[in-house]
Amino acid sequence: MLAMFLPFFKEVVLTKNIQQKMIDAARSSYPIEACGVLFGHIDNEKVIIKDIVETENSADNPTVRFYIDPELFYKILTTAEEQGLEFLGIFHSHPAQPNPSNWDLEYMKLHQNVWIIIQSLNREEKKPKMMAFQWYDEKLFDVKLKIT
Repeated sequence: MLAMFLPFFKEVVLTKNIQQKMIDAARSSYPIEACGVLFGHIDNEKVIIKDIVETENSADNPTVRFYIDPELFYKILTTAEEQGLEFLGIFHSHPAQPNPSNWDLEYMKLHQNVWIIIQSLNREEKKPKMMAFQWYDEKLFDVKLKIT
């Protein structure tokens, strides 16, 4: 297994504006899973999200999984690094409850960053359910989301 040497995160902090960007991405891409990358910094056991980059979902079956093209991902990471932002994790939407799929879990084991999943099934809901997760020490953990 790939060791990332990341701390165990107790909280993910993001602004209402960033939350809304992720919700908008989920709603506009429905029924395709929206996806993107989270940037900001780590403060002890707290992840502070400062920006997101929405990406195209290039999965073969984008209604049931997401895939970010590796070349695009590399370009996004390089640009963020030049701007002084740190890669923190991934966000994507599910057209059902925001629980990790088996596919998500496999990738969470490799990339033990923060994963935010947004429910996109009920697009009329003002605040759709959004949850944060981290795979750590061979287990999946819910991470508290704090919206500022």
